[in-house]
Amino acid sequence: MCTIRTAPSGAGGRGDHFPFDPGVLVDDDGSVWLYSGLYLTTSAILTGGVNLKNEGGTVMELEQDMLTIKTEPKLLFPKEGPGSYPNHEFFEASSIRKDGDTYIFVYSSRHNHELCYATSDRPDGGFVYGGTLVSIGDLFLDGNEDEKKGTNYLGNTHGGLLHLGEDWYIFYHRQTNRHSYSRQACVEKLVRNPDGSFRQAEVTSCGLNGGPLRGTGRYEARIACNLWSRDGVERVDVSGLRRRMKGHPYFTQTGGDREGDGDQYIANMQADAVAGFKYFDLRHVTGVAVRVKGDGGTMQVSDTPTFRTVAASIPLKPTQDYAEYHGRMNIEDGVKPLYFRYRGAGAIDFAAFELT
Repeated sequence: MCTIRTAPSGAGGRGDHFPFDPGVLVDDDGSVWLYSGLYLTTSAILTGGVNLKNEGGTVMELEQDMLTIKTEPKLLFPKEGPGSYPNHEFFEASSIRKDGDTYIFVYSSRHNHELCYATSDRPDGGFVYGGTLVSIGDLFLDGNEDEKKGTNYLGNTHGGLLHLGEDWYIFYHRQTNRHSYSRQACVEKLVRNPDGSFRQAEVTSCGLNGGPLRGTGRYEARIACNLWSRDGVERVDVSGLRRRMKGHPYFTQTGGDREGDGDQYIANMQADAVAGFKYFDLRHVTGVAVRVKGDGGTMQVSDTPTFRTVAASIPLKPTQDYAEYHGRMNIEDGVKPLYFRYRGAGAIDFAAFELT
């Protein structure tokens, strides 16, 4: 944490706001604004023996050296009461952008798994809640607020907006390794409405592809955007996680978590676990192969999450090493998701699939 030289009244002392997850904006006129803060259920947080406030998100203006505080911290996004955003209150991860004359503030809400935004015509107040930009479990999309029915395992997320040409993107992260601090960066394209508001992005496997993935070729299972067990999903930031996740699939790799030389796969797919991939431009696909290891059983493929129709059913043999198994695919052309469901008495690890 950096030490900031303060204006006459000082900062960083007992009773000051906790400067957490900062974001900085250098405005068109050269003014410098620092946004930070944290939502906690307790009234204060003890850091280095100093009792600090954690009332929500704050802003302060800095001098040009970006070290000296020019104005006192001001509470912009209270965690409760007037000025808070009911059901989407500020939690952490302040990120600020300016588009024309509009200031766009992105933050992680108290739900932790979503990034929301608020807008204003000035940098130090008047922000109006805009909505959810993305949730790593697609919560709040199409009215779904049931965490158990999330499309992926839930934990915290941080991120920000990028305006590139005519397009807008939201960057965020999800968790791997059944651990809140193993974080994988992701990105989705946003749709901006004529009135300047953003629609919530659906979590996909497409990233910066610019459209659906090709409907032929080999894909690693790690690009799954949806993952759940027969009992739905869990949060990865709760106590007793290994016990709670015993029957759940998860993203992991051989060896320790690392930046390079990765070989990520989906581990521990037990009966009725589903891995979903969105979206593919399917044209005349007649075959599918999966690369798995573990207990025998069947891998089913469908373009619906409920497996209302099954496009392929691939028998699997028990094996301790990865092997490929092939099946015929009966699926109509079109831009579609693909869901892979394991049926069996044991568990498998899922490394890759190929469409032909």
